[in-house]
Amino acid sequence: MRIKLLDVFKRSVEFDKTTGIIFNGIDNLYSEKIERITNNSVTAKSACSIMATYIVGGGFSDLDSTIVNSKNRTTLRKFGNSVSKNIAQHRGCYIHVMYNANLKIDRYTVLPYTHCRLGKKDDNKYNGKIVVYDNWDSSKSKKVDKSQFEILDVFNPNEDVLNVQIEKAGGIQQYKGQVIFLNLDEDYDYPLGTIDTVINDADSERQASIFKNRSLRKGFFGKTLMVTKPLISNRDLYNSDAEYHQAKSEAEDFKDTAESFLGAENSGSLLHVQLEHQEDRLDDAILIQSIPSDINDEMFKYTEESTFKNILMAFNNIPTGMVRSDNALFGNSGESLRVMKETYQENTTFERTELEMFLNYIFKFYKEDLGEIEITPLIEIKEVETETDEEVTD
Repeated sequence: MRIKLLDVFKRSVEFDKTTGIIFNGIDNLYSEKIERITNNSVTAKSACSIMATYIVGGGFSDLDSTIVNSKNRTTLRKFGNSVSKNIAQHRGCYIHVMYNANLKIDRYTVLPYTHCRLGKKDDNKYNGKIVVYDNWDSSKSKKVDKSQFEILDVFNPNEDVLNVQIEKAGGIQQYKGQVIFLNLDEDYDYPLGTIDTVINDADSERQASIFKNRSLRKGFFGKTLMVTKPLISNRDLYNSDAEYHQAKSEAEDFKDTAESFLGAENSGSLLHVQLEHQEDRLDDAILIQSIPSDINDEMFKYTEESTFKNILMAFNNIPTGMVRSDNALFGNSGESLRVMKETYQENTTFERTELEMFLNYIFKFYKEDLGEIEITPLIEIKEVETETDEEVTD
């Protein structure tokens, strides 16, 4: 017998002839999984939000209100926020660029990351097309509809190239524009998601939450056991139908009264057991007992703590105190928090620099007088003054 060890989460990136795209993952749903698992993990989602905030920093100063999309009046600040969120989660971003009749860039739009896939590479290993489609996660019974694909050219503002593309499209009115792909993992066709190394931890956090929720809903938590004598017997033991229906009605009334006694919120937590024999003594006729909880609060304590720390490390090592506060933090009058924020700002220098360079690159074709785009750091680093001893002379 031969045994093979398989890497369940290994990502396969290969060209698919049927769809004409390079698959992102063996099932082409890698980015969807990254997004879904991130959003289903409270730690990963919080960490992603914090990282995005530090990437875009305090904005772009006087350029914040600059309009970068004439159609929906999107500002540079809002645009930067969207790009930073994609970087924090997917380490990449797709930007749609549209031109006017004068071949000048009219607007930039951040595309949903999970909608975009790379087209086939040419002989020079260059991807000239981006395919945009909103239903890659189709069920097996419904195949991907290629007729709904939006196939766009990769960004190239050269007028000669634009004229050829526009003529091929049938005019500027039919031209669909171009796409810029930002990839922070240049060694791969598609970047690895930020939680790629801790995808099991993020999923474990969600599964632990589901387990506890099911235990609370369907376990013995808050259950009440009520044991009574038989409230109704076989029909043969009654003298008439009227007597039987009267006993049946009284049994139903008893159940309604018991549930009302527990309250509307707990009525589903009543377990009623009827004895087989009638008893004369009241003590033997009815017994009410609470069933102790079967939930072990300590069961997931170690797992939840380890997954929490691992996820924060994946997001450029976010200091724990920035996500979960404790008494010691406030005991230091916020000084510890300030140091944590300064540290994390340094930890996100690479992503912030990449965003800054990317924005300067794409917007230099937009407005010549826009000037240099610089991200204002979110935290102002305090300069430490050093004291020097002065020489004492006679």
